[in-house]
Amino acid sequence: MYINDSMKKYISDLASRQPTPGGGSAAAVCGAVGTALLEMVCNFTAGNKKYAGLEQDIKGYLSLLTSIQHGFESLIDEDVKAYSAIRDAFKSKDKKIIDNALKQGYAICLKICVLSKDGLNIALELPEKGNVNLITDVGCGAELLNASFNSGVFNCDIDLKGMEDIDFTGKQRPVLDALKREAEGLYKAVIAKTKERIK
Repeated sequence: MYINDSMKKYISDLASRQPTPGGGSAAAVCGAVGTALLEMVCNFTAGNKKYAGLEQDIKGYLSLLTSIQHGFESLIDEDVKAYSAIRDAFKSKDKKIIDNALKQGYAICLKICVLSKDGLNIALELPEKGNVNLITDVGCGAELLNASFNSGVFNCDIDLKGMEDIDFTGKQRPVLDALKREAEGLYKAVIAKTKERIK
């Protein structure tokens, strides 16, 4: 499992001429790093007398962010397994097997998008409530979560495109579109608030 390996090995394997890890797994890594930055902001805010009135809020955000980070971490390896299953499915040339494998891959990348959006939702609170000395870390965390979201979307789109189950794809595209609108709005709001706090 990559989550228990060194970062050097992961990056080396990602760069190599082998099918996994790939974009979906990398999106999860990106999301985990972005979330970790937001956790750092919370950890430098909690226990600080200057922000004593926000202690409960910050602890709540920290708890949610920890859960989101664990979700991303599990998806790093889940995506590797899912892509391997997709490759095997295409070798079988069985349309049902292919669709089922693509659906599993889609579900994982959709989770990446949802987790990224959830992280951005918390990031929206931190420019005003987090330790101002770490304001740029809020911005960096938001940028990484936005990259994770958009990378997840790329993988969702390609999985949906490969499916022949038009009922499934017809139901899922509006779900993905709604997530895109929500995440884009959150991202823009976080960045605007962050830049305002820097001034």
